[in-house]
Amino acid sequence: MFDWLDLTAVVFMVWFLLIVIKKIRTKKGELDAFVFFVALAAEIIFVRFNQPGIPVIIARGLSYGGFLFSVLLFDLRTVFQKDLTKLQLKKLKKDFDDLADRSELLRQRFITMLDLLDDGIAFRTDDDMMYGTKAYIDLVPFEEHEFSYEMFLMRMHPDDRSSYKETLNKTSRRKPDFHTKYRMKHKNEYVWIQEKGTRLEYQKRTMFITLIKGLDVKKYPGTNVDVLNQLAIDSAYFEHIQALNHKRNPYTIVVFELSNIPAINEKYGRDIGDLMMGEFITKMAYHFLKDIHAVFRLTGIRFAMVITDFRKVEMLRRALEQGGDLINYRMRFGDVEESVYPSFGLHHVKIFDEPVDATAERVMKALNIALDETTPENYFIIR
Repeated sequence: MFDWLDLTAVVFMVWFLLIVIKKIRTKKGELDAFVFFVALAAEIIFVRFNQPGIPVIIARGLSYGGFLFSVLLFDLRTVFQKDLTKLQLKKLKKDFDDLADRSELLRQRFITMLDLLDDGIAFRTDDDMMYGTKAYIDLVPFEEHEFSYEMFLMRMHPDDRSSYKETLNKTSRRKPDFHTKYRMKHKNEYVWIQEKGTRLEYQKRTMFITLIKGLDVKKYPGTNVDVLNQLAIDSAYFEHIQALNHKRNPYTIVVFELSNIPAINEKYGRDIGDLMMGEFITKMAYHFLKDIHAVFRLTGIRFAMVITDFRKVEMLRRALEQGGDLINYRMRFGDVEESVYPSFGLHHVKIFDEPVDATAERVMKALNIALDETTPENYFIIR
């Protein structure tokens, strides 16, 4: 049998152990420790050394009452939850590492897929940092995939920076897409770049995704400049007319001259003139032809196209009568903004037995009439 002293000693040892565990596991237990030391002092002074002051029963009540107080506040689930939390955190960390690995794998796959494209792609974040694909940094060029927007502007021709910024500033949530052209320094020379992109807004953060291609035909094929090199010469033009005559289906020959291109070449350089001619021809073919193969280059600034669709002919006639940007086309390349001024000669061919050179000569006369200063319009039609 335990006497009061032995039981009290056991109570104090268990009580002390509970306080230590609680302090280590939960970083709490200051009140328990205070009550413990008060009760221990009362036990030693008033019971063990039998000093007068308070009755023994009160001292023992303080000891057992304090012990019960700590026991009742000792939450096993809270105290040992730390071990469970550690296990959960360890599992969470493992899940996070797996997710990070999968995300990195997806990112690498996405970047690899983008690198397969011929056109360069770049992403600009809200902190003005940019990431470019391999094709992008080869074209601009940069040594690293990541670079700042300021570095990008420094590579741009000084005359084109303000117009580029203005183009991007005009984008909005309703009109996020943009299209522009500018010059970038490539090694020791400037090359023309064609860029189209879109603006993204998410949680008050603005980002841009852009796609670029070079406009230097010698280095980067598939551009508007290259359209000029793809055009057939006048011998193919005669062959095409002869083939249509054999089919005996009516068609319309349209010959046009971009009369102010020489002045543009002299003012800005031939590269600007070639870019403008290429874009104008692409626009004409898009609106009035099924493909570019029905456009022919007769001389440096004279071209011919053969239209077999009567509806397209009517659309061209209305455009010539009404004017507007469909024919008088204003273009912008970097800081250069100019219009081309075409003159047109049209001939509706319904007789298929005459020599093709006679037909070609007749439509050329129509163009010369349109070019005459006494002609009020910039076109003349032979029906």
